[in-house]
Amino acid sequence: MKPRDEGSIAPAVPVLALVLLLLAGLVVDASRQLTERGRAVAYAEEAARAGAAAIELDAPDLELLPDEQVAARVNAYCGAAAAAGAPLVDPGNCFRGTTRTGDPQARRIVVQTHVELVQPTTLLGIVGVRELRASGDGRARPFEGTREEDAS
Repeated sequence: MKPRDEGSIAPAVPVLALVLLLLAGLVVDASRQLTERGRAVAYAEEAARAGAAAIELDAPDLELLPDEQVAARVNAYCGAAAAAGAPLVDPGNCFRGTTRTGDPQARRIVVQTHVELVQPTTLLGIVGVRELRASGDGRARPFEGTREEDAS
C-alpha cells in the first residue's frame, strides 16, 4: 500500500503567502521611507533658507536678525508647508538655532533646522506598523555680495 501525499503542501501555502506579502511590504514601505527622508531634508533646507533670509539691513556687515525673528521665519515656512499638505509632525518647532562660522569671534551666520515627517504605511499595517517617520536637518547661511558668471 502506498502512503498518501495528498494535501501535504496545503499548510505551507498560507505561510509562504504571508512571508511574500511581508517582503513586498518591506520593499514598498522602505522605498517610501527613503522618499520621505529626502522630502524631510528638502523641507529642512528650505526652512533654513527662509531663516537665512532674515538679515539685519541696518548692520554694516552681514548679520542675522535676533534668533526670535529668525525662528519666526523658519516656523512660518514650516507652517505654510504643513498647511499646503506636507505631513510635518511639529511645524511650529523647526528652528534649532544659529551658529557661528569658524572662529568664536565670528558673527551668527548659519541657520540650523530640523523637520520630521510622518507617513502612513502601505503594507506593513498588516503586522501593526501603522506609520513611518522620517527626519531631516538643514543648514543655510546668507550669501554676501554678488556672484558673477564666468565670462569665459
